[in-house]
Amino acid sequence: PAGPPPPRSWADKDPAAAARLSAARTAVSELAERLHMPQENLITPDTVRRVCWEPPKSLTPGAVEDTLAAYGARHWQIEQVGPLLVRALAAGA
Repeated sequence: PAGPPPPRSWADKDPAAAARLSAARTAVSELAERLHMPQENLITPDTVRRVCWEPPKSLTPGAVEDTLAAYGARHWQIEQVGPLLVRALAAGA
């Protein structure tokens, strides 16, 4: 199947990816709470999983933003979560 494996298996298959996903989920959850909106409206869980499983080679804001856009994230979503995901991806690098 296309896409990353189920998140429950990440710790065994790729501990760094599991760390990235944990950091990303926490950051997105906190932001969604501050904005009073559902997490899945802020950014789809599938997009977060895909970016965390296969992050861009360069963890620059532009590279992360391009990756999010390639997965269909809207401009406003990228503006909101892009900086959070840059930090989360670096945490698991």
